[in-house]
Amino acid sequence: MTILCADTGIGKSIFAVQIAEEIARSGHKVLYLDLELSDKQFEGRYSENYTNHYKFSDNLIRVDFDPDNYTIPDGYTYDDYFIKSLEEAIQEAGADVVVIDNMTALSFADTDGAKNAKPLMDRLNRLKKERNLTMLVLEHTRKTEAGRPISLNDLQGSKMKANFADAVFMIGRSTRDKNLRYVKQVKCRSAEQEYDANNVLLYEVCKKNGNFLSFEFHNYSKESDHLQLLSDDDTAARKARARELKAGGMSNVAIAKELGVSEGTVRYYLKNG
Repeated sequence: MTILCADTGIGKSIFAVQIAEEIARSGHKVLYLDLELSDKQFEGRYSENYTNHYKFSDNLIRVDFDPDNYTIPDGYTYDDYFIKSLEEAIQEAGADVVVIDNMTALSFADTDGAKNAKPLMDRLNRLKKERNLTMLVLEHTRKTEAGRPISLNDLQGSKMKANFADAVFMIGRSTRDKNLRYVKQVKCRSAEQEYDANNVLLYEVCKKNGNFLSFEFHNYSKESDHLQLLSDDDTAARKARARELKAGGMSNVAIAKELGVSEGTVRYYLKNG
């Protein structure tokens, strides 16, 4: 069980769908339980203005659970009925990988405290073991101060959730560019923690091929490089470097990776240098 957490609006769902699609294309049956987006919102992310839709792998099954459209049977609590419905969906899909987006909507009760979160995590762990599943569960982080490194302490609610997880990774927003995100490991039980503060993964959020909203990998970086705003002198130096690299024949994409900014920012540098 892995927890992916980030602040609202960072792109947890975008990254999770991308992960799910990659796993599905490798041959695994993946059940994506979407408790966040409507069908129309999802369509908008994976199409060009609702045309030229991206073709997902047949192994990726996306389902939702809207309690307003279901009648909970007598004798069931919301949590009981949810887990029962999830088990049935896993069985029907033949899934061995489950993505839950997100944990906040899993329970009728507030899961920020250990009292309510522990029974839910217990049941998910039991389901994982009984069906030999791999689970990716999305969760929010607390509001954090700009310029401060993200850590396990930022996981919304009880840290007890992290105790149940085999791994936890987080997404941070770069102050260098509005479209840049970095991914950082904060817990890894069964392998070496490779992507720590000194070696985060740097991505740009963009629409690949016009119809697939995704995280495009740039390079590796230090978290500290993305916590402080650039000074005017720093920005001027980057603009000059961008022009220099362009004059040397380098593409905008390559320049973006070299400077640790998005391609859109490179275009802006070159146009407004």
